[in-house]
Amino acid sequence: MRSMSIRPLSLRWAPLVLLLAIRIASAASGTVESAQNLLHAMSEAAHTLNYEGTFIYEHGGQIDTMRIFHRMENGKARERLVSLNGAAREVIRDHREVECYLPDEKSVLIEHRSLSMRSFPAVIPHSLDQLRQYYAIERAGGGRVAGHDVRAVLISPKDSYRYGYQLWADRSTNLLLKSTLFDHNNRVIERFMFTNVKIGGPIPDRALRPEKPGKGTVWYREASGVEEPISGRLGWQARQLPPGFALSLRMVRARRHGPRIQHYVYSDGLAVVSVFVQKIGPQPTAERIHGLMHVGAVHVFGRVIGDHQITVVGEVPAKTVDMIGTSFGPAR
Repeated sequence: MRSMSIRPLSLRWAPLVLLLAIRIASAASGTVESAQNLLHAMSEAAHTLNYEGTFIYEHGGQIDTMRIFHRMENGKARERLVSLNGAAREVIRDHREVECYLPDEKSVLIEHRSLSMRSFPAVIPHSLDQLRQYYAIERAGGGRVAGHDVRAVLISPKDSYRYGYQLWADRSTNLLLKSTLFDHNNRVIERFMFTNVKIGGPIPDRALRPEKPGKGTVWYREASGVEEPISGRLGWQARQLPPGFALSLRMVRARRHGPRIQHYVYSDGLAVVSVFVQKIGPQPTAERIHGLMHVGAVHVFGRVIGDHQITVVGEVPAKTVDMIGTSFGPAR
């Protein structure tokens, strides 16, 4: 059997892994206080319950169907997602790493999981206190999703720098079952929804294991990272930020081959924008990213400053990543 080699993850793969790992969606259900209490309960449920089921992800005129298995054990989560349509792929993730198995491409991508990453149905941050300055939060009725009675919360942006969310949670367990992401003009951008789900009960080990990689599979391992205090001296900074956004995390990733990658995370408490800084060679390459692009709700902005590639990624409007990206540079 051919041995599998470990190669450093290239810059072009970083947004892909982020897109697979990071999905920020939305949620559901009279007063601001009770709506916020429900959001807290939804956040707690996503981090404490076992569940398995099938959900759909609608974006950009297409629908992806995913099977998910999620288990909590000794306070730590492990989950497996399996694509049921389109290109074959699996994602295994825990509190440390995200592993993306792409059998059609005979490759496995392994990425460090930052504390800033959130994914459906665990899309609600633990801390919600600062949101009301930039979002209107209210209960939004109820209904049924995947055979479960649900309560809803509406989170509406107060400006055009962030998206809004409508979230529907199971009435009995508070697990998020459906989320819709919409822009400042109330245009729906993406939607997640369980079509069937089992909440509670054991999740066996075999449900959390990927299909065995085939012969010739190449493993791409991203650098490990160390989260550093924000108070430390910063090499780079954004000189202009949208209202409410602040630096929340700095990650420095030591690499086995090549220079380290710096990762800066900016957040308003709900929306998250990541900035990656990587040193590049003097010759132009296909991996350089210039200008704005998007995949569904995720916008990407790239520019080259001297011998560094700057890549800004976030599930936010284009103007948000553009402002952060164009103002980002060496700290003064």
